[in-house]
Amino acid sequence: MLFGDDVLRKLFNNAYMNKRMQDEVESSIKLKLLNADNDGYGEKRVAGFIKLEDREKQFIETERTVLLKAINVIQKAAPLMEEVSLLIEAVSQIDQPFLLVIVGEFNSGKSTVINALLGRRYLKEGVVPTTNEITFLRYSESGSGHEQRCERHPDGQYTCYLPARILKEMVVVDTPGTNVILQRQQRLTEEFVPRADLVLFVISADRPLTESEVGFLRYTQQWRKKVVFVLNKADLYQTAQELEEAISFIKENTRKLLSTEDVTLYPVSARSALEAKLSSSFETENNCSDLSVFDSQWGSRSFYEFENYLYSFLDGSTNAGMERMKLKLGTPIGIVERLLSACDRLVREDCRVAKQDLASVNNRVASVKEYASKMESESLSWRKKALSLIETTKSRALELIEATLQLSNLDLVASYVFKAEKSGTMPATTRFQNNLIGPALSDAQKLLTEYVTWLQSSNAQEGSLYKDSFEKEWPSYVYPNTQVHFETYELLKKLDRISLSVIENFGAGAASKLFEQEIREVFLGTFGGLGAAGLSASLLTSVLPTTLEDLLALGLCSAGGLLAISNFPARRQGMIDKVRRAADALASELDEAMQKDLLEAINNMESFVKIIAQPYQDDAQHRLDKLSEIQQELLGVDKEIQKLNSEIQNLHVS
Repeated sequence: MLFGDDVLRKLFNNAYMNKRMQDEVESSIKLKLLNADNDGYGEKRVAGFIKLEDREKQFIETERTVLLKAINVIQKAAPLMEEVSLLIEAVSQIDQPFLLVIVGEFNSGKSTVINALLGRRYLKEGVVPTTNEITFLRYSESGSGHEQRCERHPDGQYTCYLPARILKEMVVVDTPGTNVILQRQQRLTEEFVPRADLVLFVISADRPLTESEVGFLRYTQQWRKKVVFVLNKADLYQTAQELEEAISFIKENTRKLLSTEDVTLYPVSARSALEAKLSSSFETENNCSDLSVFDSQWGSRSFYEFENYLYSFLDGSTNAGMERMKLKLGTPIGIVERLLSACDRLVREDCRVAKQDLASVNNRVASVKEYASKMESESLSWRKKALSLIETTKSRALELIEATLQLSNLDLVASYVFKAEKSGTMPATTRFQNNLIGPALSDAQKLLTEYVTWLQSSNAQEGSLYKDSFEKEWPSYVYPNTQVHFETYELLKKLDRISLSVIENFGAGAASKLFEQEIREVFLGTFGGLGAAGLSASLLTSVLPTTLEDLLALGLCSAGGLLAISNFPARRQGMIDKVRRAADALASELDEAMQKDLLEAINNMESFVKIIAQPYQDDAQHRLDKLSEIQQELLGVDKEIQKLNSEIQNLHVS
């Protein structure tokens, strides 16, 4: 893992970066370059080098172009990433003086080491923290050699202009101690490390590699910074063996911490070196030209070696100078690689969330099928009730037919045969209409009204649940109700009520008339052709006690009587079959209509969910498409950075 939790917290804090920065990056960098030129650094040298070939100058411009492109992509991928300002700053400083950042615990002698490098006691020294803010030490020729001027910037940082020779070719940055009590000061130091071209880590000989130093080294490793160790107060060791043991201890542990075999460490006594320089300066009347030349009489030869190492770093013609060029060019590369890595992780996570959101929305839309299955299952009971009502009415109608179409009903037979259609409604018809069909239709209408209401209320309730689930799952998505057309909500109520129409179209009066007509036709078909004598004989059969007497009566009254009477059961069964078929047809039509009402309700629910889900689907898909584009841009710029980094490592290879 490239980033720890603390680093990620820093990279993605809640501070919102001004979006205009994306449009102002180049102008901001140009302004920084202009300010640097005004400080006297931009006219004669690039990147603090004494010697620099045109090839390197051209390479710097190429790197700047690629980095500006990377900044643009990073701001697209992570607009809240505050640390992009580190990269912007690094790009603006790419051809500015070398940035040497001094870090270490307070009381490790950081200020003394800096004063020894500068040749004067410019910084306060003491056993308590003396540096509360980031302090830039820059070169200035104004005034005499003992004068200095300092400026405090709005961000709290200081810039001090000093007439020290080493500052002609580099900017020295003093930082608060790594073990200060105030977390803000420690954070300042940690956040400044990425901008460093070279980190000078000052360790005190009386407490080498403390817990805070180990923690800070782990942090610097994340930015892949080159660290040069200065073991200060080396004169505290009584013997050379003690010094060697301390050096071995520090190197062995830092190799593990930094995952490198190349550990540069200089044991020094900064206080002795400073005193020697001050003494030399006083005796030579402020002649600073030889301040870096240590001779053995000072007893601090190692500080000279350390100082000489720094100066060799500034000459591009030396091996150290070539390494320094790589470090300077590599500073923004190290930053951009980490930021790109963080962006990649962030975009991948955003892609995962967008895909998950899209899948979640689609699953919600698909879940309407579960609702449909539930409604189909529950609708069965409604359909069974409706069919049961028809079946009961049919059974009662058949019983009425059986009871009516009897030869023993002499008055009824005579009424149908002799009065024909001129008479009023027969009692059987009245019972059929008032006791069977009327109540049955009323019950059916009530049942189907409740059924339709159930469909509508179920849709309304389920639709509300879907709407609430979307808003609860994605509360940040602004989708006010006013944006949903009124007709969308009307879908939940819309229903053609086909089942009710079936019952409404089935008239009780018409059914009663049909019933009476069928009864009449059965009687007329049986007795209408017998005449008075034949009918009398036929009626006698219904009252005579024996079959023999019945046959005798039929034989005496009419030769065709026997044949007519024998057809009566068939005619009665024919009417029964007609009523049964009519009832079954009505049941089938009603069942089909109820299913159509159900299907319409389900389709309306599907349409409603699709409509309210569409904006969420579009948003998730849009995010996914945009993130995919950003991923491609990140991949492209990362390839350019890797190519650039490879060229940096081979910059001086012929």
